[in-house]
Parts: sequence; C-alpha cells; structure tokens
Amino acid sequence: MDFILVLAKVQPKEGCQDSIIEVAEELVYETLQEEGNIDYQLLKSIEDDTLTFVEKWESPEALKKHMGSPHFLNFGEESGEFVEKMDIQVIGAKEIEF
Repeated sequence: MDFILVLAKVQPKEGCQDSIIEVAEELVYETLQEEGNIDYQLLKSIEDDTLTFVEKWESPEALKKHMGSPHFLNFGEESGEFVEKMDIQVIGAKEIEF
C-alpha cells in the first residue's frame, strides 16, 4: 500500500511543551476523523522537550485537504506563540510485505 508519511517535529519554547500538548488535543481528535487519514499521533520525546506528529495519509490530496481544515488552521494560530521551531518531512512511502 502506498501512503504519505509526515513527521512534524516541534521544538517548544522553554516551559511551553504542556501548552502545545493541550492545544493539540482537538487537532489530533478531529484529524483522526478525517477521510483519507490512516493514523495521526503526537509523540513526546524521552530525551528532551521535542514533540513529533507522526501522520499517515492515503494520498497527497487528503493531506492537502487536512492542511486547510479548521482544526489544523486553529492549531497553527493557537500554538504559534509556544513553538521555537518546527521541522516537517513529507515522505511518499510503500509498505514492505515479507
């Protein structure tokens, strides 16, 4: 199966990790309901304050629609003041069958 994998690493400003997690709760919940979404998780590093969104999408079109959704745009607005930097990787992937 082909899919789109997104890894969005978020480096919070000092002391702001919990604020980002709180703002992300609605984003994660709503995104999991979206057509074309396979999986959507927010992971917390055990080494530092980094948070990583790990996303799987059926197609580039589904990802593009997500990026225009109200919950995605709302997250960007509400979390902006808490984020030091963000690094996003978008990968076209295919599962390997053994």
